[in-house]
Amino acid sequence: MNRRERAVLLLLTAAFLVGAGVSFFRRAGLRRQASLNPIAVVQDPSAAPVSDSALQPPVDLNQATPRDLDGLPGIGPVLAARIVEYRQRQGRFHSVSELRAVSGIGRKRYLAIKDLVVAGAGGTAADSGR
Repeated sequence: MNRRERAVLLLLTAAFLVGAGVSFFRRAGLRRQASLNPIAVVQDPSAAPVSDSALQPPVDLNQATPRDLDGLPGIGPVLAARIVEYRQRQGRFHSVSELRAVSGIGRKRYLAIKDLVVAGAGGTAADSGR
């Protein structure tokens, strides 16, 4: 090996060791933090976070305002307005599954919100399409 090749090899080795050290200290810091706070729950980053909406009562599709609907996951002000507009044109929702007829609510979005809404005041799982 000539001098230049040794320098490149040394540089690559140093970069690898620095990266391994950073990774080690990050993991050690997380372990230390977890041991100091035993109540903390470490979740898989790909898992959906638990939000306050899981603790909220379901939103009634037939009485909800656009602001109420905007608080649902994946529903912004434009889609909330579409839901209210659909309700005004078609009449009340008889089941939660009718949300699929609203433009912009596909399978994934429907699955994300179906357990957070009901169709009718005091609706049950049987009349809400769940």
